[in-house]
Amino acid sequence: MNIAFYNHTSDVSGAEISLLLTAKHLKQAKPVLFAPEGELLQRARDHGLETVGIPSYRARLTRNPLLLLLHMLGMLWAGYLFAKQIRKHRMDIIHANSLRAGIMAALFCWMHRLPVVWHVRDNPPNGAIGKAIEQLASTAVSAILCISNSVIQGFDTDKLKNKLYLVHNGVSIREMTPEEKTFHRRNIREQLNTPPQSHVLVIIGQIAPWKRQEDAIRAAHRLIQDGMDVYLWVVGEPKFREENQTYRSSLGQLVENLQLVDRVRFTGFREDVLEICSAADLLLLCSDNEPFGRVIIEAMSQSLPIIATNAGGPREILENGTSGLLYEVGDVEHLAKHAAGLLTYQNLKRDMERIALKRVKEHFTIERTVEKVEAVYQEIVSAQAKNKLKFDKSVGKEVSP
Repeated sequence: MNIAFYNHTSDVSGAEISLLLTAKHLKQAKPVLFAPEGELLQRARDHGLETVGIPSYRARLTRNPLLLLLHMLGMLWAGYLFAKQIRKHRMDIIHANSLRAGIMAALFCWMHRLPVVWHVRDNPPNGAIGKAIEQLASTAVSAILCISNSVIQGFDTDKLKNKLYLVHNGVSIREMTPEEKTFHRRNIREQLNTPPQSHVLVIIGQIAPWKRQEDAIRAAHRLIQDGMDVYLWVVGEPKFREENQTYRSSLGQLVENLQLVDRVRFTGFREDVLEICSAADLLLLCSDNEPFGRVIIEAMSQSLPIIATNAGGPREILENGTSGLLYEVGDVEHLAKHAAGLLTYQNLKRDMERIALKRVKEHFTIERTVEKVEAVYQEIVSAQAKNKLKFDKSVGKEVSP
């Protein structure tokens, strides 16, 4: 099978990292990545993947009807150009890596005539837009891969029940030796001007209001007020929207107001996530309804304990009290209490590290993800073959056994 992976943007975030990892580990299919020129295609080429550069259009949800119309026209044009380009290649399935890419591919299925798979990595929109997306999916999409049950529940499951598949993200397990972990702990702490004996909390991800990095800052402040020697690393950068830039500025102001300038490190985007996990003591995930939380399984693979919000994907990944700790969104007091407990009781922390590593190996490896994805591909190809057989019989063609 030749699979056209379609991504509407060249920017790299968690969704694109998952795409590259999946494409790289396919066993029964050959991937070709279609995306605008930029960082994503360059990373794909570095991985030895075949790529095709295409034009794109960055649409935005807005309440302004004129801007909404403009964005819709832009998406239609991008979808048309993609369909035109893909007809030049011998592909069997289009695997769209987002709802936006999926919409563009599905709207022009009459032109490229290929089955379309949506890989939905965000919670789908509500209201009229959500209903329109579901209607399109019901008529023009062969399968919808959802990264969590939380994402599945965002769809009309009655209308789409035969097209929805749960496919959790997976991580490539790379266990580091104690010597490697010691090296990274020393090296990264030196880079980030953090004492070797201090406790380090880390929050990793795109800087955006719904990621709620301010909760991690306030929790670190409470721990420090209680006399704990704590530093916080905020790993990530604002992308995609102006409001994310504004939010990043507000985080800097919060750090100043709480007099934490010497305790909080804004690192920007980092590619060495596993190494950072090896150098920290706790991972915090404070998001409001995180669709999955890829960084959680990355931290689990390095035996780093996690405290995450009890909403969306994290509660599917973590077993509260054993492989991680959950707290309610925005409850900074409980977040700080959980962190203090794990940093104080080392036996509890070590047990959680061991169980987390075991759980990620059993449930969230990239090999399991790829196995489920390729099973969906096979279902689609088999269904196409059966339909073709029925059609050939109906028009009186001789069909080989």
